[in-house]
Amino acid sequence: MALNKKESGVIDEMSIVDVFTNLIFDADSRLDETGFLVVEALGQIESSLFEATRCDISEFLRAMGVDEMITTVGQVKRSLDQQQGVIASNRSASRYLLHR
Repeated sequence: MALNKKESGVIDEMSIVDVFTNLIFDADSRLDETGFLVVEALGQIESSLFEATRCDISEFLRAMGVDEMITTVGQVKRSLDQQQGVIASNRSASRYLLHR
């Protein structure tokens, strides 16, 4: 199953859910760039997962209730959006310096 970012480069909630689902059912599944970004953001949100194995992440996700999963997807989405905002502002500032 291919995971895609929207054309704008922003990772949407369904992509996050897809990554979580893949990890729940196959902790050893191959992750693409989106998957790695989602796992990294999850580790930033949940400090106990910062350097956890994929099996540990899988167990963590599997133990979640629906409401907790929805909340976590939202937190991961906000974290990824914030990272995109920082990257975009850094690129914008770099272009400004280059064009001076």
